[in-house]
Amino acid sequence: MKNILFTLLLITFSFSANAQEVFNPEGFWLTENKRSVIEVQKATNGKIYGKIAWIIEGGMQYDSKNPDATKHKKPMCGLRIMSALKQSPFNPNKWQGGTIYKADDGDIYDVFAELQSADKMKIRGFKGISLLGKTQYWTRTSQSDYPQCKPAK
Repeated sequence: MKNILFTLLLITFSFSANAQEVFNPEGFWLTENKRSVIEVQKATNGKIYGKIAWIIEGGMQYDSKNPDATKHKKPMCGLRIMSALKQSPFNPNKWQGGTIYKADDGDIYDVFAELQSADKMKIRGFKGISLLGKTQYWTRTSQSDYPQCKPAK
C-alpha cells in the first residue's frame, strides 16, 4: 500500500513539475534595439502575424530597401513584418514555420518566436538552419507608452 501511495505521489509531482504556463503572444512588443514596436495578432487561422505599430522618430519611414522597387514608397507604419507562425505541438509557448522581414536590408528570413515569460519573447531569424541565425529579445509594452504610428505622407 505504501508503495502504491508513493508511486501516485511521484506521478502527481512529475506532472505538476512538467506543467508549463502558457503565455499569450498577442500584444505590443518593443524590439531589442528599441527602434520599433511590433503589434502581434492571432488570425482566425490560429497563426500569428506582426506589423509595425510604432517607429522611433527619425526611423525608416518607407520600405526603401525592398528588392521590389515598386514597394519603395510603401510606408513602414502598419507594414506586416512577421507572417504565418503556427504554434508548436510540443511547446505551447513556441511559434514556428513563419517568416520575418528585415526592412533594414529588405530580406526575408525564416523565424521562430518563443515566449520565455509573459513579457519576454525570443525571436530567432535565420536562413534554412536556425544555428546560423540571429536572436533578438522583445519586451512586452503598452500601446499607451508608444502611440500608434501614422503612415508617412
